[in-house]
Amino acid sequence: MEEKGGKGFSLPKGGGKSSLKTSGSFKGKDDSSVKSNKGWRVQFDSEGDFGKGGKGGKVGGKGPAPKESSKLELKVEQELPKDAKCLLDCEAADILQGIQEQMVILSEDPTIKIPIAFDKGLQYAKNGSHYTSPQSVRQILEPLKTHGVADSEMCMIANICPESVEEVFALIPSLQGKRNKLIEPLKDALNELAELKY
Repeated sequence: MEEKGGKGFSLPKGGGKSSLKTSGSFKGKDDSSVKSNKGWRVQFDSEGDFGKGGKGGKVGGKGPAPKESSKLELKVEQELPKDAKCLLDCEAADILQGIQEQMVILSEDPTIKIPIAFDKGLQYAKNGSHYTSPQSVRQILEPLKTHGVADSEMCMIANICPESVEEVFALIPSLQGKRNKLIEPLKDALNELAELKY
């Protein structure tokens, strides 16, 4: 019988000795005393689709690089249903906290089942919330709409809690086109938001 060493590989008979002979110790990949007769080369790519077997698509090469669109825009509002509203983390935390307070009543009704992820969502919203008063935050950010800032961008500004106007433009590239008319209103809004942080 042959000893199996893996799929499609079997060791020769005779006490499990290998036909591979080494004459010295392995010191490193550049050691000249140990060389392979066949010189096989193995390369592992970190890119590509690892989910499928067989030969992958061409990685790298001298083909043309994919072109990125030069227009930066936030696509969150395009992907949401028309009647959906973006929430600040502090607003979401308040809503979920209200639901948790009503859970005693809700848990008695067998038709209402609270998802397992509810507690994780509540904890995430609480951790991401930097403000005590969601209404005040909305009131501070609302004037930015007159300068072309979308609801989703307002929520991002409140949720990321930026310290400077430059940070806002770096983290929300869709606002770059409105930079000139937004600098002063953003400074005012960030100063007011800083007073509301806890």
